[in-house]
Amino acid sequence: MDEIIKLLAVDLGASSGRVMLGLYDGKRIKVEEVHRFANQPVELHGHLYWDVLQLFHEIKQGIRKAAREYGTLTSVSVDTWGVDYGFIDRKGQLLYAPHHYRDQRTAASAPILEELLPPAEQFKLTGNQSARINTVYQLFADLEESPWLRETADMMLLMPDLFHYLLSGTAAGEQTIWSTSGLLAAGSSAASAKVMNRLRLPLNLVPQLVPAGTVIGQLLPSLQKELGAGPLQVIAGASHDTASAVASIPYGPGGGAAAFISCGTWSLAGMETEQPVLTDQAREYGFTNEGCFGGGNRLLKNITGLWMLQETQRGWALAGEPVSHQEAVRLAAEARSEGYAAAVIDPDDVLFSTPGDMPGRIAAYCTRSAQQPPERKGEVILTILQSLASAYSQTISELETLTGQSICAIHMVGGGIRNELLCQLTAEATGKEIIAGPAEASATGNVAVQLAALGIAEAAELRELIAQSCTLVRYYPSK
Repeated sequence: MDEIIKLLAVDLGASSGRVMLGLYDGKRIKVEEVHRFANQPVELHGHLYWDVLQLFHEIKQGIRKAAREYGTLTSVSVDTWGVDYGFIDRKGQLLYAPHHYRDQRTAASAPILEELLPPAEQFKLTGNQSARINTVYQLFADLEESPWLRETADMMLLMPDLFHYLLSGTAAGEQTIWSTSGLLAAGSSAASAKVMNRLRLPLNLVPQLVPAGTVIGQLLPSLQKELGAGPLQVIAGASHDTASAVASIPYGPGGGAAAFISCGTWSLAGMETEQPVLTDQAREYGFTNEGCFGGGNRLLKNITGLWMLQETQRGWALAGEPVSHQEAVRLAAEARSEGYAAAVIDPDDVLFSTPGDMPGRIAAYCTRSAQQPPERKGEVILTILQSLASAYSQTISELETLTGQSICAIHMVGGGIRNELLCQLTAEATGKEIIAGPAEASATGNVAVQLAALGIAEAAELRELIAQSCTLVRYYPSK
């Protein structure tokens, strides 16, 4: 292939977003950052919202910049976090800014929902763990609090669907993102009639659902003119950021079962399975089932992830004592080399779920659990990293129990793999080989799925293509 194909991957996380350029020369995928921007929620009258118009403005700036600097672009696709959505009215307009998943409006209505549809039944019907952040809880709360939405809202679009709609004018629901919603039947590409009926949720709010890797239209003519970008194909890729990240995992041939950890603000640890795992034990362990690009199932567990470290660094910066990523790793490594025995905390304890003084909360947790609280910065950081590695280890053991398979290797992907100490601690905690890469997992997977959607690359060959495109780093249980 003489021509280099240029594609855009818009990767939106819970705290920041990037417009990434994907370059494909027929042999390798390369991704590079074009535009980065903050993603800060807005509090208004006691509720928390996403600033969706500002995010769309930033996406447009990234497209404009890429078109100006790199010339002809082929396509664009957006991936985001799961569960959140916006309502579209009968005139095709967004009714109001989408709520943030940390908004507390679900608290009052959740007991009513769970009386109508108990958590155990939710899991059997949808494969999703019950959680108040889930789309089903949010939608139920919205309709309870604002019954006028039943008449005014024409459909709901999950976050990547919403941005694809704003870019192309075409409304479609991509299946991997909808598989996080608690509204689809387990392992299905359709809404669960039992869930919708039991909770009195209007079925018409669910848009037409399409598989990951569907070309849904072109960039609107008005945007082509405004951004100087030409008729980009707008692709509903693996629109859930974890689905894109998992699509980027370069599993090797043979060698036994492999698990994955997608590590960022949240950590997602799991395995790919042919069918959803709907056993009582899977639910009790806290696993959920979500869709994959090309079919199949992601059996995984959400773990708080590097959120605790990020919030700790934010607090130190506000206090005038900033600690960079590199310095954080160095301080933790020093504490470890000095023999500091880190306390073990539960990263998923509700104590750590909201913004605030993380070192203070860690100290409170340690006191409550009869452990010595960390004092120096390096000790705090090492406590967080060691506790994450311990949580990963427990999850891997649970996966082996649920699937009856012995996991021989763990693929770690995402920005968290830049923390080499976390990778090494995970190898030691799990007793497994860690294969780290790619770091830009969501963006790489996003680009790869676009190539398949356009017929430029074969879907079956994407993982081998990604393996050729990135450098993998291996960590072992003993140094």
